[in-house]
Amino acid sequence: MLLARLPASIDSLIGYSMGGRVALGLLQAAPERFRAATIISADPGLTDRELRHQRRATDLGWIQLLHTQGIEAFVRAWERQPLFATQQTLPPTTLERQRRIRLSHRPGGLARCLASLGLAEMPSTWDDLDRYPGDLTWIVGGEDRKFIQIARQVAERRPATQVHLIEGVGHNPLLEAPNALAQLLSD
Repeated sequence: MLLARLPASIDSLIGYSMGGRVALGLLQAAPERFRAATIISADPGLTDRELRHQRRATDLGWIQLLHTQGIEAFVRAWERQPLFATQQTLPPTTLERQRRIRLSHRPGGLARCLASLGLAEMPSTWDDLDRYPGDLTWIVGGEDRKFIQIARQVAERRPATQVHLIEGVGHNPLLEAPNALAQLLSD
Protein backbone atom coordinates (compact mmCIF):
# COMPACT_ATOMS: atom_id res chain seq x y z
CA MET A 1 0.00 0.00 0.00
CA LEU A 2 2.76 2.47 0.91
CA LEU A 3 4.68 1.50 -2.20
CA ALA A 4 1.68 2.29 -4.41
CA ARG A 5 1.37 5.74 -2.84
CA LEU A 6 4.97 6.78 -3.47
CA PRO A 7 5.39 8.97 -6.54
CA ALA A 8 7.46 7.32 -9.26
CA SER A 9 9.99 10.16 -8.91
CA ILE A 10 11.06 8.80 -5.51
CA ASP A 11 13.92 6.48 -6.31
CA SER A 12 15.92 6.57 -3.09
CA LEU A 13 15.08 5.88 0.54
CA ILE A 14 16.40 6.98 3.92
CA GLY A 15 15.11 5.43 7.13
CA TYR A 16 16.07 5.49 10.80
CA SER A 17 15.33 2.64 13.22
CA MET A 18 11.71 1.55 12.65
CA GLY A 19 11.65 3.82 9.61
CA GLY A 20 14.72 1.95 8.42
CA ARG A 21 12.77 -1.30 8.69
CA VAL A 22 9.98 0.27 6.65
CA ALA A 23 12.54 1.31 4.02
CA LEU A 24 13.93 -2.23 4.01
CA GLY A 25 10.40 -3.54 3.50
CA LEU A 26 10.02 -1.27 0.47
CA LEU A 27 13.34 -2.55 -0.91
CA GLN A 28 12.11 -6.07 -0.33
CA ALA A 29 8.87 -5.41 -2.20
CA ALA A 30 10.40 -3.54 -5.15
CA PRO A 31 14.21 -3.73 -5.24
CA GLU A 32 14.49 -2.52 -8.83
CA ARG A 33 12.45 0.59 -8.09
CA PHE A 34 15.01 2.23 -5.78
CA ARG A 35 18.48 3.16 -7.01
CA ALA A 36 19.74 3.91 -3.48
CA ALA A 37 18.90 3.41 0.17
CA THR A 38 20.42 4.72 3.37
CA ILE A 39 19.58 2.79 6.51
CA ILE A 40 20.34 4.33 9.91
CA SER A 41 20.42 2.19 13.07
CA ALA A 42 17.97 -0.43 11.82
CA ASP A 43 17.61 -4.19 12.09
CA PRO A 44 16.83 -6.17 8.91
CA GLY A 45 14.74 -8.55 10.97
CA LEU A 46 14.62 -11.57 13.18
CA THR A 47 15.11 -14.97 11.61
CA ASP A 48 15.07 -17.01 14.84
CA ARG A 49 11.59 -18.07 15.99
CA GLU A 50 12.45 -17.83 19.71
CA LEU A 51 13.93 -14.34 19.37
CA ARG A 52 10.82 -13.29 17.46
CA HIS A 53 8.64 -14.69 20.25
CA GLN A 54 10.68 -12.85 22.91
CA ARG A 55 10.50 -9.58 21.01
CA ARG A 56 6.74 -9.95 20.52
CA ALA A 57 6.35 -10.38 24.29
CA THR A 58 8.46 -7.26 24.91
CA ASP A 59 6.45 -5.22 22.42
CA LEU A 60 3.20 -6.44 23.98
CA GLY A 61 4.53 -5.13 27.31
CA TRP A 62 5.09 -1.70 25.73
CA ILE A 63 1.61 -1.79 24.21
CA GLN A 64 0.10 -2.76 27.57
CA LEU A 65 1.95 0.11 29.26
CA LEU A 66 0.53 2.55 26.71
CA HIS A 67 -3.01 1.26 27.23
CA THR A 68 -2.93 1.06 31.02
CA GLN A 69 -0.67 3.92 32.12
CA GLY A 70 -0.63 6.29 29.17
CA ILE A 71 1.93 8.18 27.19
CA GLU A 72 3.84 9.78 30.09
CA ALA A 73 4.63 6.46 31.77
CA PHE A 74 5.51 4.96 28.39
CA VAL A 75 7.92 7.80 27.53
CA ARG A 76 9.59 7.64 30.96
CA ALA A 77 10.20 3.90 30.56
CA TRP A 78 11.17 4.20 26.88
CA GLU A 79 13.82 6.83 27.61
CA ARG A 80 15.40 4.63 30.31
CA GLN A 81 16.29 1.85 27.88
CA PRO A 82 20.03 1.10 27.67
CA LEU A 83 19.72 1.73 23.92
CA PHE A 84 19.40 5.47 24.67
CA ALA A 85 21.97 5.76 27.48
CA THR A 86 24.38 7.81 25.36
CA GLN A 87 21.75 10.52 25.04
CA GLN A 88 22.16 11.45 28.71
CA THR A 89 25.19 13.55 27.77
CA LEU A 90 23.15 15.75 25.42
CA PRO A 91 22.18 19.29 26.42
CA PRO A 92 19.01 19.41 28.56
CA THR A 93 17.26 21.53 25.91
CA THR A 94 17.83 18.81 23.30
CA LEU A 95 16.51 16.10 25.63
CA GLU A 96 13.49 18.21 26.54
CA ARG A 97 12.67 18.87 22.90
CA GLN A 98 12.90 15.13 22.17
CA ARG A 99 10.71 14.37 25.20
CA ARG A 100 8.04 16.87 24.05
CA ILE A 101 7.96 15.18 20.65
CA ARG A 102 7.57 11.76 22.26
CA LEU A 103 4.82 13.01 24.57
CA SER A 104 2.94 14.49 21.60
CA HIS A 105 2.33 11.07 20.06
CA ARG A 106 -1.06 9.42 20.38
CA PRO A 107 -0.90 6.33 22.62
CA GLY A 108 -3.28 4.36 20.39
CA GLY A 109 -1.22 5.17 17.31
CA LEU A 110 2.02 4.12 18.99
CA ALA A 111 0.41 0.89 20.18
CA ARG A 112 -0.82 0.09 16.66
CA CYS A 113 2.62 0.93 15.27
CA LEU A 114 4.33 -1.48 17.67
CA ALA A 115 1.72 -4.14 16.96
CA SER A 116 2.17 -3.98 13.19
CA LEU A 117 5.67 -2.58 12.60
CA GLY A 118 7.54 -3.99 15.58
CA LEU A 119 10.60 -6.10 14.88
CA ALA A 120 8.69 -9.29 15.77
CA GLU A 121 5.94 -8.51 13.25
CA MET A 122 7.84 -7.42 10.16
CA PRO A 123 9.36 -10.11 7.96
CA SER A 124 13.11 -10.50 7.80
CA THR A 125 14.74 -8.66 4.91
CA TRP A 126 18.19 -10.23 5.28
CA ASP A 127 18.01 -12.41 2.16
CA ASP A 128 16.54 -9.60 0.09
CA LEU A 129 19.40 -7.28 1.10
CA ASP A 130 21.82 -9.75 -0.44
CA ARG A 131 20.05 -9.32 -3.77
CA TYR A 132 19.39 -5.57 -3.69
CA PRO A 133 21.00 -4.14 -6.87
CA GLY A 134 21.15 -0.47 -5.83
CA ASP A 135 23.54 1.57 -3.71
CA LEU A 136 23.17 0.69 -0.05
CA THR A 137 24.58 2.81 2.77
CA TRP A 138 24.34 1.74 6.41
CA ILE A 139 24.96 4.27 9.20
CA VAL A 140 25.29 3.52 12.92
CA GLY A 141 26.55 5.27 16.01
CA GLY A 142 29.99 4.20 17.17
CA GLU A 143 28.68 3.43 20.67
CA ASP A 144 25.70 1.38 19.46
CA ARG A 145 27.24 -2.08 19.85
CA LYS A 146 24.20 -4.13 18.79
CA PHE A 147 23.70 -2.13 15.61
CA ILE A 148 27.41 -2.06 14.80
CA GLN A 149 27.26 -5.85 14.78
CA ILE A 150 24.23 -5.74 12.49
CA ALA A 151 26.02 -3.33 10.13
CA ARG A 152 29.01 -5.68 10.02
CA GLN A 153 26.74 -8.62 9.20
CA VAL A 154 25.11 -6.62 6.40
CA ALA A 155 28.55 -5.75 4.98
CA GLU A 156 29.70 -9.38 5.23
CA ARG A 157 26.64 -10.59 3.36
CA ARG A 158 26.63 -7.69 0.90
CA PRO A 159 30.20 -6.39 0.48
CA ALA A 160 29.11 -3.51 -1.78
CA THR A 161 27.37 -1.89 1.21
CA GLN A 162 28.99 1.31 2.46
CA VAL A 163 29.06 1.24 6.26
CA HIS A 164 29.68 4.42 8.25
CA LEU A 165 30.17 4.67 12.01
CA ILE A 166 29.62 8.03 13.66
CA GLU A 167 31.99 7.98 16.58
CA GLY A 168 30.90 9.01 20.06
CA VAL A 169 27.16 8.52 19.57
CA GLY A 170 24.66 5.78 20.23
CA HIS A 171 21.49 4.60 18.57
CA ASN A 172 20.11 7.96 17.42
CA PRO A 173 22.59 9.87 15.25
CA LEU A 174 19.76 12.21 14.20
CA LEU A 175 19.56 13.49 17.76
CA GLU A 176 23.12 12.91 18.97
CA ALA A 177 25.15 14.00 15.94
CA PRO A 178 22.91 15.82 13.45
CA ASN A 179 25.77 17.67 11.75
CA ALA A 180 27.89 14.54 11.23
CA LEU A 181 24.84 12.69 9.92
CA ALA A 182 23.91 15.55 7.61
CA GLN A 183 27.45 15.52 6.21
CA LEU A 184 27.24 11.78 5.49
CA LEU A 185 23.84 12.18 3.86
CA SER A 186 24.99 15.06 1.69
CA ASP A 187 28.05 13.12 0.53
